[in-house]
Amino acid sequence: MRIYRMDQAASIFSSRGYLLYTQFFPKFSTQHVPVPKSEEDITFLVAQSFVTSNKAETAPRHYNLRVAECTLAAVVLAKQHGIQLQKDNSSLGYSLRNFHEEYIRKQGRLADPLESQLDAVIATTEELLTKEEGYTREEIAQLLDLSVAELESKFLSAFPVQAERFLLRQRALHCFQEARRVLAFKACLTESDTLTLERIQYLGNLLNESQRSCRDVYDCSCPEINEICDIARRAGTWGSRLTGAGWGGSTVHMLPQAKVD
Repeated sequence: MRIYRMDQAASIFSSRGYLLYTQFFPKFSTQHVPVPKSEEDITFLVAQSFVTSNKAETAPRHYNLRVAECTLAAVVLAKQHGIQLQKDNSSLGYSLRNFHEEYIRKQGRLADPLESQLDAVIATTEELLTKEEGYTREEIAQLLDLSVAELESKFLSAFPVQAERFLLRQRALHCFQEARRVLAFKACLTESDTLTLERIQYLGNLLNESQRSCRDVYDCSCPEINEICDIARRAGTWGSRLTGAGWGGSTVHMLPQAKVD
């Protein structure tokens, strides 16, 4: 079995002149999305923050914790809907995409457009995961009809995780809303033969919304990344956001060719 990840998929399957749309569930697939002619020449600029995310040191509070929070959000949502999730290939065996699929299957809506499916999943997440302050181990265990020891053994023992509260609502909403933004970006490119300035600004706004969500909802940005994006927007980018796993690394900016300098 091949297990693809986004970086490797982009390296292998990308084609010059196209954006690559990838799907990993229920099976891996790619689509080359052409970029229409635009009223103004567009450049994508990458800027390195030179902030290194030391995953060996910070993973229990950052990367590992997000994996655990997303997994727990998936199984809690499934439990509240009476859905028994089958294990998938994600790190802890249960993914938000898996919940999405089974929830929509239960609703009898698998033939609906993916955009409509995501809107429904976002709505039920907002309805059921209500604790903005996050959930304790005890609260999650109670929702899943497990003891705290069983919860920790099943979901929090594969790798180190440090947290008093797990922000299930925020992490799930970021993932679902980010997927929705990807579809909106793709639709904007494919629905017209020309990218008007209005459409270009819309694409830039999607990038900015993505960065705000990374900063405020998924909490995977950092002060230097935030500052670079703010500086870039003041200098004339349509949209700026982090790229990669976060907590450092690079930023990507969509801007007029005339403003690259």
